[in-house]
Amino acid sequence: MTMAAHDASARWRTFLEEAKESEVMTLLSRQTNFPYLSVPFHEIQTFDPEFAEDVLEHPKQILSAGSKTLMEICRERGEEIDALLRVGELPGDSRMPLREIGSSDIDKLRSVDVIVTKISEIKPRIHRAVFKCESCGHDIEIDQENERELKEPLNCPQALGGCGSTKVETRFDLVLLSSRMVNNQWIEIQEQPEYVPSGAQPRRGMVLIEGDQVNSHLPGERITANVIPVVRSEVRNRKKTPMFDVIFHLISSEHESTPFTEISIDEEDRRRILEISNREDLMPLIQQSIAPSIFSTGIIGLVKRSLALQLFGGVSRRLNDNTRSRGDIHILLMGDPGVAKSQLLTFISNLSPRGRFATGGGTSGAGLTAAAVRDAFGDGRFALEAGVLPLSDRGLAAIDEFDKISTDDTRMMHPAMEQQKVHVAKGGITATLNSRCAILAAANPKEGRFTKRHKNTSVMRAYEETGLAPALASRFDIIWMMRDEVRIHELDRARPVR
Repeated sequence: MTMAAHDASARWRTFLEEAKESEVMTLLSRQTNFPYLSVPFHEIQTFDPEFAEDVLEHPKQILSAGSKTLMEICRERGEEIDALLRVGELPGDSRMPLREIGSSDIDKLRSVDVIVTKISEIKPRIHRAVFKCESCGHDIEIDQENERELKEPLNCPQALGGCGSTKVETRFDLVLLSSRMVNNQWIEIQEQPEYVPSGAQPRRGMVLIEGDQVNSHLPGERITANVIPVVRSEVRNRKKTPMFDVIFHLISSEHESTPFTEISIDEEDRRRILEISNREDLMPLIQQSIAPSIFSTGIIGLVKRSLALQLFGGVSRRLNDNTRSRGDIHILLMGDPGVAKSQLLTFISNLSPRGRFATGGGTSGAGLTAAAVRDAFGDGRFALEAGVLPLSDRGLAAIDEFDKISTDDTRMMHPAMEQQKVHVAKGGITATLNSRCAILAAANPKEGRFTKRHKNTSVMRAYEETGLAPALASRFDIIWMMRDEVRIHELDRARPVR
């Protein structure tokens, strides 16, 4: 361990008293709901670059020393506060894909961009256990660092006033009233789909959350988790094996407060956006910028214009009687094969920062809305796993081959599209998930392509060929019927057939 890790308490004291004085005063005045001090990493880096590097390399010892120093400062100023120090907003070089975290990252501070998929219920855990020796009544305090086993004393320490009896000679009783307990919660995280290599399954991980951060995450949320990977030995047939499981201890997390925080805009971008916004041909420019490789002639140009409006969206309104009117636009591209429906869907789902893509052939109703999955955290219960629509909340869901989804599964989408909520009552779970997303779907007509192709064919007769149930069709604000017209050239028509 480096020298900076050894004198961490002195460095923390200097940093807290000089750079974070106002935050410490706020903590002492008890104006915050939770007694913790949040420290952005760049502030430590500006104050002491060498110490900041050590925070990444030896986070357990240094952050523990920081919390103790903060409690000492509070005690010196007359307040007994069990305060915590949280470091967040880590630099880009400590950010790693979840699948690449391995043996070289154990016990280091790392940052991962992930989606929360499941959460467990709260369970209290002993943080500092107090044991009473039956022989002499002496209290022994032991810090519990491993969440999978309770560490008990081996003897009653004479140096601290005990009788010196070993575990064989006496018994040590756990005193729950004197022990310090903390709330714990397990969450399951998963790689963000845009970072998963093609053909690979998204990597998942188990994260242990403690204290004030419990119940601050929901399934479907995108977070940047600042974690310490730790290893726990696998146990098979009640025996430990040389293989280890990696679990993550959460230090802090940054939530996406707005839907489009993935986009970082510098001054040059801001200037160009304002410049383009003042152009008179703004609408045609945006329209032509959507999938430029697909020619914007005829109906395709109008389709692109509607997709541009869908990306910007409408305005959701909360009415006087507390009912909500959605602002998201749902569009269905119904057309013959080969009219670039899938290309448009792929482009739009990649363009939208919260876009998700699903194909009807391999998607079930539970995959679109929510599924109840057994044994999520080893306790045998059902846990809720969000589907495509809840995970696209405040974004866009593109569903290709919409006509291949079975009728039973499309029924589950009705409330998700209109009320923009997914109501789940299965496996002993009753929950409501938000699905405030625009839906862009593509489908083929009932016969595979439009058969009534005469110019005089009415819109209603063409609509009958879609095969859509009226209840489902009414959920879409725009239904485009895209026909692939075959035109025979005059020269080909005049050429004799041999």
